[in-house]
Amino acid sequence: MEDRFEISAEALDIPALAASLTDRTAGAFTSFEGWVRDHNDGRQVDALDYEVFAPLALAEGAAILEEARRKYGINAIRAVHRQGELRIGDCAVWVGVVSAHRDEAFRACRYVVDEVKHRLPIWKKEHYRDGSAEWVNCQHLGTGHEDHAHGDGHSHGHGALHDPAPVIAEADFYARQIRLPEVGIEGQAKLKVARVLIVGAGGLGSPAGLMLAAAGVGTIGILEFDTLEASNLHRQVLYTAADVGQPKGEAAAHRLKALNPFIEVRVHQSKADADTLPDLFGQYDIVLDCTDNFATKYLLADAAVLYGKPVVQASIHRFEGQLLTIDPKSPGGCLRCLWPAPPPEGLIGNCAEVGVLGVTPGLFGTLQASEALKIILGLPGVLDRHLLIMDALTLETRRIARRKDADCPVCGAHPTIRELQRRETVVYELDAGDLTLEALARFRLVDLREAHELSQHPLPQAQHAPFSRFDAADPGFDKSRPVLLVCASGGRSNAAAQQLRAQGWQDVFSLVGGAKTLGHFFHQAAE
Repeated sequence: MEDRFEISAEALDIPALAASLTDRTAGAFTSFEGWVRDHNDGRQVDALDYEVFAPLALAEGAAILEEARRKYGINAIRAVHRQGELRIGDCAVWVGVVSAHRDEAFRACRYVVDEVKHRLPIWKKEHYRDGSAEWVNCQHLGTGHEDHAHGDGHSHGHGALHDPAPVIAEADFYARQIRLPEVGIEGQAKLKVARVLIVGAGGLGSPAGLMLAAAGVGTIGILEFDTLEASNLHRQVLYTAADVGQPKGEAAAHRLKALNPFIEVRVHQSKADADTLPDLFGQYDIVLDCTDNFATKYLLADAAVLYGKPVVQASIHRFEGQLLTIDPKSPGGCLRCLWPAPPPEGLIGNCAEVGVLGVTPGLFGTLQASEALKIILGLPGVLDRHLLIMDALTLETRRIARRKDADCPVCGAHPTIRELQRRETVVYELDAGDLTLEALARFRLVDLREAHELSQHPLPQAQHAPFSRFDAADPGFDKSRPVLLVCASGGRSNAAAQQLRAQGWQDVFSLVGGAKTLGHFFHQAAE
């Protein structure tokens, strides 16, 4: 006997449905019937309309039946949901289960009823006796006193279908959103099958992730390798104080799933580089660049062109932000059409170095989510041909047209960048993973962070020489020992090392990743 999930525009022939599951070898048969009743929330109801996005509903319904068979070991199962106009007393949904024993039949039937109401793109409109009509929340079928559909369990054994505690139905979650003509049932179904990757779950990625999850984007990926620090909390609204010290990706996934249990969240705990991005771009439809360094932004912009996927980029500096969408299918230019190469490391400070008001990344992360939703839903106004610049203090905005540059090295007529470029480790960069406590002791450790940054990952053995007053001609330390320059993330130390080497210094190095990578050395020394 073949399991079947169906959508029907015709009245259900319940005896025929039950007969189709006849099995002389089985010991139990149970069925559920959901009927249309004449009232809801104190209003007299005359009829209902069920709207169904059939392609997704049929696929998801078949998956639910297969899950029930595996979960409960039943013999056969069949389910039908009506669409179109239904009158009072009509059967809206029917589920029938055959199994060896009644307990498995009851439980499988309950499971299917619940999952159908939670997961399928089915919405209803109430028609009232006063002539009005409106879309309403689709309550869980198990709570019969709150819904038009009532369960009538029939069994060849003893027992009944018991109502569990009320739970959120997926249709309820999006009820207000689907009222928008620009979204509707089909738009919500598009969101459910969409896949969006967020690169960086920080100040930009936090609001972007929350908005995408709340909108119902079915699969959200988070590419993040860092752990949460206390200084992140004022702008990274995905997290709580209890998450400090935890991997951001895992904490972010937990928060997004708590917000919307109907979506899938995948965590990719690695860096965005030439090794990881090709595979990830193949897994997702849209990528949000929520990073805070230019090297990664250029890498993601190149990947947009090379792999043919839209990348929505935002950048924050103090109270100002920039937003653009790079879509290879658009006539608009890419990032390199605007600026052919990234600025030197350390030239423009990041949030840790120059500060940021938390609402600024909040605004732009939300705008990134808006861009992604417009792409998924096919709405107008995507920033694929312009760069948007906004000052959060004055709320003044500017749009700069982006035109393709025929000489662009990645999207021009004769591109020279045909694959993602790997970041080469230069001779003056050192990785903390390659150091030992004895090797570190050979260096004069110079901390280039500003005074307000020192309490985060303190380096008690370092000489303090703030980058804001750094002068390569007179740096404030000599060449008597090899010098290891440290800042918050490696950008300023890289820039300072380049300047000193241009002055003839040989034994001067920059620490990749910044001060936090040295913490374990000082714990060892203290022990």
